[in-house]
Amino acid sequence: MICESTSLSKYINKSSNIFFVFGPEIVLKNNSVDLINSFLKEKSFNEKKIITESDYSKIESTILENASGSLFGSKIIIEINHLKGKIPKEIVNIFEMQDIKKFNDIALIIKSSIEKINKNTKWVKLLDSLGLIVECNKLKSYEEKAWVKNQLNFMNESDARDYSTRIADIFSGNLIAQQNEINILKLTYSEENKDKKIGFDNAEFLPYQLEDKIIELDTKYALRITKSIKKNDDHYGPLLVWIIGKVINTCIGSHQDNISLEKAGIWKNKIPNYLNFIKKNPLKKMLVLQKKVYELDLASKGLGGISKDQFWQELDNMVINLTSN
Repeated sequence: MICESTSLSKYINKSSNIFFVFGPEIVLKNNSVDLINSFLKEKSFNEKKIITESDYSKIESTILENASGSLFGSKIIIEINHLKGKIPKEIVNIFEMQDIKKFNDIALIIKSSIEKINKNTKWVKLLDSLGLIVECNKLKSYEEKAWVKNQLNFMNESDARDYSTRIADIFSGNLIAQQNEINILKLTYSEENKDKKIGFDNAEFLPYQLEDKIIELDTKYALRITKSIKKNDDHYGPLLVWIIGKVINTCIGSHQDNISLEKAGIWKNKIPNYLNFIKKNPLKKMLVLQKKVYELDLASKGLGGISKDQFWQELDNMVINLTSN
């Protein structure tokens, strides 16, 4: 059985305990896996084992060893993470295992990086007959608004409708940013305080302008953006780190793998500036800055051992480093 991630809740009960989650939209993949885990927990699957690429050779033995549950009688979730390349034979072999569908004490969640599948291939047909295939595709504009509204189920109907429209409009095409805004609202929203503004109403600039000014190599303007957001909306520090990381990772991908910018999700009107930015920033420099972005990301979450002022200073230093040649 195959379904879109946005329809997963309608089909999750109709599946056996085998789930294959794939597609280009990372947020939808993560949310789908979270929903599946919650569903399985309600069915008394209380233990989990995670298998990564280095342990693919142990997939079959892990399944067979746990086919009757754990030593403590618990049902087990086996989550297999596939992060790159084609589906390996070790995962394909799962769908050919005898009686795999009858192993009621284990559940399989396969989270894959592949963006498309050929429904006519043997392994997809086998999987289709065994479990649930969840497609996590990029959402159209009207689908984004519906998705955001569904995530705001902790609000009353009127507020959810208003917030979903504003979030989807301001962060159009970027589910990571939309999810970030939703997470903030989960912490701050109350009906008594429902007039909280969305979308940096007090700020002089929008955070997403930072990407444009970095790839335009406009140091002065980029620093005006970071200082404005620090002053008016400093809880969006993690979002700025994400934006800088996106620029750096796009640059690295282009240098190392010759990845098409359009395929990487860069809007056509930004491609000329990206090409110029990539030309002026060599791979060696970007790899060093990638490590610093990781450190900044930890710091933005209070895990880096630096003060808030130090965080913003490091962020500004990163902007200067990226835009100055």
